[in-house]
Amino acid sequence: MKRRILSGIIAAMCLLSASCGSKEAETTVHEEAAEASVKTITAAPSEITAAVLAEITINSALEKGMDDMSIYFAELDTSVLEDVSYYMCASGAYPDEIAVFKFNTAEAAEQNKAAVQTRLDKQISTYETYTPDEFYKLEDAVLTVKGNYIFYFVTENNSRASEIMESFVS
Repeated sequence: MKRRILSGIIAAMCLLSASCGSKEAETTVHEEAAEASVKTITAAPSEITAAVLAEITINSALEKGMDDMSIYFAELDTSVLEDVSYYMCASGAYPDEIAVFKFNTAEAAEQNKAAVQTRLDKQISTYETYTPDEFYKLEDAVLTVKGNYIFYFVTENNSRASEIMESFVS
């Protein structure tokens, strides 16, 4: 009887120590995964948009500069914007646009996401009835923040534009 009790106590202690060890290992795995998710982008916005435009056509693509941002992205805080590359359809007949914004901090990028969303919402409202056959480009538009960058793609192949963008993330 004493041996059974002693065996039970030893087994319980082994299980207890094993479960504590696995929690530590699990925590380490989660911390490593979190560290791995912190990615950097060293390319200039113009390099990224050039790579997208090399594969995806924007009809009558027109590049707009930093001075034009307040026209198209009225709520954007340009005081924290380091660099931008923005192309749009010059004729306005198509909703196609690509933009890569580089902010001075990740927090600034996150705070300015709403300004880019406002532009996307305006485009959705405009093209829903103006050119409904082009509306699919807006339905799966890409608007994402990665580090101190915002990526905005409205193209005929938004998934490919995302893949190209991801190739610049390390």
